[in-house]
Amino acid sequence: MSTSVPAAPAAEPVEGVEPEAKEIDWKAEARKHEQRAKDNAAKAKANEGAAQRLAEIEDANKSEIEKVAARAEAAEKRAAELEAKSIRSDVALAKGVPAALLTGSTQEELEASADALIEFRGEQQAPGLHVPNEGKSPTKQPNSEKEFAKALFGSSD
Repeated sequence: MSTSVPAAPAAEPVEGVEPEAKEIDWKAEARKHEQRAKDNAAKAKANEGAAQRLAEIEDANKSEIEKVAARAEAAEKRAAELEAKSIRSDVALAKGVPAALLTGSTQEELEASADALIEFRGEQQAPGLHVPNEGKSPTKQPNSEKEFAKALFGSSD
């Protein structure tokens, strides 16, 4: 009696399972990526120089009108700054307050700021130098050092 064993079915690929993966040479892959990074860095450095050169060429190609317009704009800005500084100084001088403490950009705003500072200080007018009895002669001159000391220290003898 002979029993025959049926032949095993051929191996069919199963979904989700890959046949044996090839062995990857990681050192070779690392060398390849390192070389690529070096090449990219060199290209980036070359591009920096090209961008700078492009900016120089564009600047050289600006028309004379654009250059004059840029200079005029800078001059107008400087003139406006100087005018504002002049107004600030004038208001500070007229009101007797430090210019650094004034806020605002127009003359009205600066004057209002100066008035607020004066009010805060408790004075209505700008303070001047005040010397009591200025320009008056002393009424009595001490005759001796002893009288001077008495007058100075207010002692009565």
